[in-house]
Amino acid sequence: MDLGLKNRVAIVTGASKGIGAACAEILAAEGAKVVLVARTPRYLDALAKRLAKRYRTEVGFIAADMSQRGSADHIAKQVVRTFGRIDILINSAGSSQGGLFWEVSDDTWDSALQLKFLGAVRMVRAVLPTMRRQKYGRIVNVAGNTGRQPHPRLLPGATTNAALLSFTKGLSEEIMKYGIYINALQPGPTQTEHWGTLMASLSRGTGMTPKAFEKEFMKEIPMRRVAAAIEMARPVIFMASDLASYMTGRSIIVDGGWTKDLA
Repeated sequence: MDLGLKNRVAIVTGASKGIGAACAEILAAEGAKVVLVARTPRYLDALAKRLAKRYRTEVGFIAADMSQRGSADHIAKQVVRTFGRIDILINSAGSSQGGLFWEVSDDTWDSALQLKFLGAVRMVRAVLPTMRRQKYGRIVNVAGNTGRQPHPRLLPGATTNAALLSFTKGLSEEIMKYGIYINALQPGPTQTEHWGTLMASLSRGTGMTPKAFEKEFMKEIPMRRVAAAIEMARPVIFMASDLASYMTGRSIIVDGGWTKDLA
């Protein structure tokens, strides 16, 4: 199916690994011009070269820390300078540490807020002038499903995700008149580089090894497995395409049936 993404200009934050990298791969495969954003240049450079060679499209990168003020404006200006427009923004930067509430430090809470939430807010604000001028834009925020179903040992991420979902819904009504639609993906457990660290953190104090804890954790997931990053990227790209032309201010839950909610 043609998603109509050929020659669209897309920015993907958190693009060096996990869901962000999987989103970038699909965009490149569809012929979009992709700008990868993350903190580590060597990862970005390797991915950009691989995608450009494989899919014969323009793939560049900007190394930036999304928790720092000024990064978003720098990225948006550089992309407009290079391509003349910004059609798509996918905010996928940030993963939060978990643990017992009384052991979670202020630094952990601050990191979750600055990177995952404010990083996305600043990036959206930075691309809006260009998208408003074009009368076109597609924005997708990746906000884990703990934002809707908080886990007691994932509170920094859960709280940040809830804020990002509120931001997505609230902003949608303000920008739709400019032809800009904003939606969110709520991913469940996903096999990324962060997964092992998360299981180790959650298993602390339980008397179980991370592997044993993961086995018990999987019993909560009706599909009994962790998703691959590409399974999260597909609905993100759907929302970033014109196939989702009558959808804004909404979120899609992709979690193997984990969330206890009405369909």
